[in-house]
This record gives sequence, structure tokens and C-alpha cells, in this order.
Amino acid sequence: MCRTTMKPSLPALGLATLFSTQIALGGVPPLPSPPPPPPMPAPQISGVQAAVLLDVQTDQVLMDEHGNRPLNPSGLVKLMTAYLLLQAEHQGLVRPDQNVQVSDRAWHAQGSRMFIQPGLPVTVAQLERGLLIDGGNDAAIVIAQTVAGSVSGFVDLMNRDAAEMGLKHTHFANPDGLPAPDQRSTALDVARLARILIENHPSVLQVAGQPKYTYNHITQYNYNPLAGEKGINGLGVGLASSKHWDLAVSASRDGRSLVAVVLGAASRSSAGADASALLHYGFHGWQQHTVYAAGARVGEIRHLSWSPETLAVTTPKAIEVAVPRGGMGKLSSQFVPAPGLALPIRAREVVGQLELRWQGRLLKSVPVQAAQSVHPAGLVTRLWHRVRAWL
Repeated sequence: MCRTTMKPSLPALGLATLFSTQIALGGVPPLPSPPPPPPMPAPQISGVQAAVLLDVQTDQVLMDEHGNRPLNPSGLVKLMTAYLLLQAEHQGLVRPDQNVQVSDRAWHAQGSRMFIQPGLPVTVAQLERGLLIDGGNDAAIVIAQTVAGSVSGFVDLMNRDAAEMGLKHTHFANPDGLPAPDQRSTALDVARLARILIENHPSVLQVAGQPKYTYNHITQYNYNPLAGEKGINGLGVGLASSKHWDLAVSASRDGRSLVAVVLGAASRSSAGADASALLHYGFHGWQQHTVYAAGARVGEIRHLSWSPETLAVTTPKAIEVAVPRGGMGKLSSQFVPAPGLALPIRAREVVGQLELRWQGRLLKSVPVQAAQSVHPAGLVTRLWHRVRAWL
């Protein structure tokens, strides 16, 4: 006999919209509170092949237009190139001030370049800027050769890490984003890659958002049409053709960070306008709440053959969620046990998911854990549990 207890609604942790307080002075009845405004409508994004808005802190998709459509990611491939470079720095495999050699292959790279050349000094830090600000394909090739020893070896690392990140619809063929038959990704995968890059290496935002960069006496301006605007941090731009622009933009405001991805816009300016509209919607149409503290009890599972009989289910860390501003309805939660739980269950083992919903719409699903260990009950304990259940 197994029984699961689920909490239908969230505790009031700062959700002021769920409560109101009125004070009557001198016998005068208080004025009725005006109804909250309706949720902000999502922007109309047209003329693009895909668009996604992702909340970095909560990992929620706030808007999705064909987010899983496989497309050519063009220059946004360089986000993975930057990630692997920064990982190599973090692991001590390369240093920012390290001078690297420029190969003939990199010198003759096609497309956008930072204009490195054999015999001209260039450091790892300069390559990072040339990659993210200039969009340099030559920088991407040198980074690949420096980190992995060869471009093909670097591509293997790109696909290995993409699989580990759960980017199921992504396959890389090169580090620069030049057209290749088997190179593909989706707006959702690009947004998730950007989020992982930001969370693991936040310093990348200080580089990618710079409006211009000078190397070898050549100044180039950031292809990102929103670079330099207040709150905009970067991230990358891709150009598959004159009528296919891709853009990934990160922005921060009031402690929140968002990533907007637009694939297949007709022009650089329209890609920027669409990304700006997405970010405006995310910051002004949604608000973030901490709905459960770390270690909060969110449910329980009872089984007569378990010892103890009741397993408390708790959150491994604080749970934050973004909800529409002024939206009607309540935020609710439901604990969903994992199917086929087998004993023994160890403390802090994942035992299910906590589903968070707004007006019935699933916002996010978060793993939750066992608060204590559970073992099979002995014969006497099982009999006592059954007798007590019948009383």
C-alpha cells in the first residue's frame, strides 16, 4: 500500500499578489482594489525561421516560436568554440596571456576575420575578443588548433560537450560556422548553450558585449546590432546568407538575465529589433520569485512496507520561477513521484519531480529528493503498519 501526498499550492514566499490587506480609517469603508492588469501579450515575431526567449536563472522558456526546428546556426557555432576555449583556460590548459601560433589555414580563412597572420603575435585573450566581437573565423581555427591540436579533434570535443549538455538537435562540423551539410542546431539548443556558457563563464559577457575591438591596427565593430545598449551583454551573430541572419543576445536587468535567440531573420536590423522585443517582453511581462527555500518539504510518500513508513520529499536547493506579471490565477505545485522507486532509497536521492504551474500551464519541472534514507521494514513492523492502517 503506497500513498503519495502532494501539496496543491505554493507557500506564500513573497507572492504578494495572493494576498491583500485593507485598513478602514474612521469608519470609512476602504475603496475596492482594482483588478490586476492582464498579462502582457507576447510580441509578434514574424519573418524569422525560429525565435526563443530563455530565463537564465530559472531555465524557463518564456517564448518559443519553432524552437526545435533544425536550422543552420551559422556563426552562433562560435558560442561552443568560446565555451571550449574558456573551459581550457579554467582547466589550466591555456593561459589568457599565452602567445599562440597562427597556421596558414587560419590565415587564409574565409568570411569574417580578425586579421591574424603567421609571425604576428596574438594571445589567447586576443583570440577570444576576435572570436566574439569580430566574429573571426581565423580566430576560431587557431582556437581549435590550440585547444585540441587540430580542427577535427576540436569538432569532436564540440559534439561531445553538446551531447553532455543535452543539445539533442545539434551537430557541429566546424568551429567557425561556415556552411556545412551536416551542421545543424535549433533556437532552443542555442539558447541553452548560451545559458550554460554564461553560468559557467560569466566573464564572457564582458567581452561579447563590447561595441568594437582593435587588433593589428584594424578596428572592427561588433556585428551584434544591440551591442553597447544598456543592459546588453552580447553574445553572438551569424550570417548564413544576405537574407539569413542569426542572433543570440544576453541582457541583464534588476538581477535577472535573459537570452534571446533569433534564427533566419531577413536582415541584421530586423534580427536586432526582434531580439529587443523579446527581451522587453521578458523583463516587463514576467517577474521572478523564489517559491521554495532550499530544504523545503514539498511532499511525502507513504508505504506500509517501508521503514520509516513516511518518506519526506524536499528541495535540494532554492526553487525560483518566473511568472507573468499581473496574470490571473494562482501558482501551484504538484509532486510527481518517480515510477518504480526501489528500496533502499538513500538520503538526497532524486525521488521525483516538482511540477510548477501557472493557471494550469506547466512552467517548469524540478527534481526533488529524499529527506532521509528508507529501507525495507521488518516483518513485525510491516504487520504493525497494516494493523494501524485498518484502525
